[in-house]
Amino acid sequence: MNTAEELFDEENSFFQIQDKWENFGSQNGIVDDSYDHHSLYGAPRFEVREKIDSLLNNILNADENVILRQHFGIGCRQRTIEELAESSHSSATSIQRYLKEIIQRIREHDDTLILWKYLYKQ
Repeated sequence: MNTAEELFDEENSFFQIQDKWENFGSQNGIVDDSYDHHSLYGAPRFEVREKIDSLLNNILNADENVILRQHFGIGCRQRTIEELAESSHSSATSIQRYLKEIIQRIREHDDTLILWKYLYKQ
């Protein structure tokens, strides 16, 4: 595919999205009736939030939980690694390494698989 075709495809998709937003809420707007704004992959959002909170509380200790939630903005304002390092009086590389360890532990935990199965149940 050459560059001109790629640009045409990108422009075309950009204008399609822009048209949807221009007509949002009007009679000409495209309305997706099948989409439920209060669900995530077919599961109610409040249930998903409860399961994620339970998962994080079971896997992580209090300090790890706070750092992870603050970095990703889960229930609070999202903070950068530099902000977390400054508030904990450590270096940005140590916070980044610590976050990687936390995320890896979450990925390898059995409860994470249970949450994944819950979200993608058919």
